[in-house]
Amino acid sequence: MSNKKWFDDLSDQRLAVLMGPFKNREVNEVNYDNKMKFWKNAIIAECSRRHRCLFSVGELKTWFVFKGRSPVCLLVVVEDMFREGTIKSRSNFEQMTSENNSAWSTWAMNTLVKSPLSWSVGRIKESILSPTTVVDEISEYVILHLVEDQANKLFNMISMNDQSQIFFMDDLQTRLCEIYNDNIAMTSTELIVHSLEIRNKVFVERGEHLVANKILVKVASSGKNVEPLSELEKNFFKLKETEKILIDEINKMDIEKESLTKEAKNYIAKNMKPIALTYLRKKKEIEKRVAKQLNSLDNVQSLISRIEESKYNSEVLKSYAHGLAALKLTAKDTGLTIDNVDETMAELAEVINNLS
Repeated sequence: MSNKKWFDDLSDQRLAVLMGPFKNREVNEVNYDNKMKFWKNAIIAECSRRHRCLFSVGELKTWFVFKGRSPVCLLVVVEDMFREGTIKSRSNFEQMTSENNSAWSTWAMNTLVKSPLSWSVGRIKESILSPTTVVDEISEYVILHLVEDQANKLFNMISMNDQSQIFFMDDLQTRLCEIYNDNIAMTSTELIVHSLEIRNKVFVERGEHLVANKILVKVASSGKNVEPLSELEKNFFKLKETEKILIDEINKMDIEKESLTKEAKNYIAKNMKPIALTYLRKKKEIEKRVAKQLNSLDNVQSLISRIEESKYNSEVLKSYAHGLAALKLTAKDTGLTIDNVDETMAELAEVINNLS
């Protein structure tokens, strides 16, 4: 992020005016409009600088501080941004679907572009916002063009010309962090992905998986709308989840094994061999478990490779789909755990061998 402060190019006198309350617009329309324009641009620029598409008025007050003071006019500015359609409340944005997004886009084009320029700003605001809408300091608001820009950058990075791809949501968060060389929160990631979802560029699957809180995201190939996840795709990623579980468990056991070895050496050095033998026996037990898990991991990775190599053969994929579906690879249905994964993978391998 840039280190330049938002107030660096402003005099103290100008800042005093900007941070004070708005006066009646009828007194001086030019000053009122200039002040409004300044704060709108400042809010968008600061969100962009922070790689954010979401903010609250309360949060803005912590961003725009000068000599210990926060602006007292931001609520009015955000209300105006809401009226003109620059922002949406987070709750409303999250409820948008591809259907109502199409209606919104058509309305925006007709109202803001095709309609005569003689329409007043007030008329446009009035047609967007009902009189009962209330903007507050706690609610969060999404800057529509920023979230769309961020979504486009992500899509351009991960989309391929000839095939769709599937990611975990946290993998996409990692990609966003790489794009911006910054820490992008999961909240922002989900809003960015939702922007693609309402444009039919991704399909989001929030189902039950082996790893808690995992969300699958299928990304369309370039120039096409996305198709829903197939059962094979869902089950394939359950295999991928199993692979991650096994790798994590093996790494933990390796660390534990090294610790036990170190303790055993310490007791040998102190000539306390019986205690040292206890640690060595525990180490042997862990080595057996590691060997078993490595065998399971090899089975899982072999199956993953075979499915990936066959992705262009629809008949083979259908066979794999039947095999995976028959085993019901879900934690809920089978209680698939680290302890029984080897047996399950062996059975899966046999099914696929028979079907291939």
